[in-house]
Amino acid sequence: MRIIGGTHRGRKIKSVKGIDTRPTSDFVREALFNIIGDRVPGSNFLDLFAGTGAVGIEALSRGANKAVFVEKNPAACAVINQNLQALNFVDKGLVIKDDIIHGIEKLALEGNIFDIIFLDPPYYKNHIEKTLNILKASSIAASIVIVQHPRDESFAFDGFSCYKNKNYGRTALTFLVKE
Repeated sequence: MRIIGGTHRGRKIKSVKGIDTRPTSDFVREALFNIIGDRVPGSNFLDLFAGTGAVGIEALSRGANKAVFVEKNPAACAVINQNLQALNFVDKGLVIKDDIIHGIEKLALEGNIFDIIFLDPPYYKNHIEKTLNILKASSIAASIVIVQHPRDESFAFDGFSCYKNKNYGRTALTFLVKE
């Protein structure tokens, strides 16, 4: 896996071994950042269900001010921290080893606000609506929320408006704004 653009373009990053983590493909990451590219520089970026952290690390490479990664898998958290260290992003990245509910609650209590929130939960596990409901109730979503999901998985997004949905093979990206 590699970084697609920005200051660390072309650099390889480590990924988590095994089948429990499904990294966002280079193709989908490139498409995502082509869509949100002008919003990234100077932004605060939240990577939920971070897995390898590739999306948040890509945001840092493209000029995000800060990236926070919420992931409950200890092995994945270790890989994200290793990648942040290897790329000299330790001062701009924070890894929270926790489930999504507690991670978002902690960030809200600390007064964090994020310009871009990306979530890529395990497929077909009904995590999307639960996470969106938590985000809707919190104050951390300032601008856009992007959901990566299987193309054939539908979900309600009450409290959000969809302004774009793009399909990339079996993967879809849905772009939401809080109402």
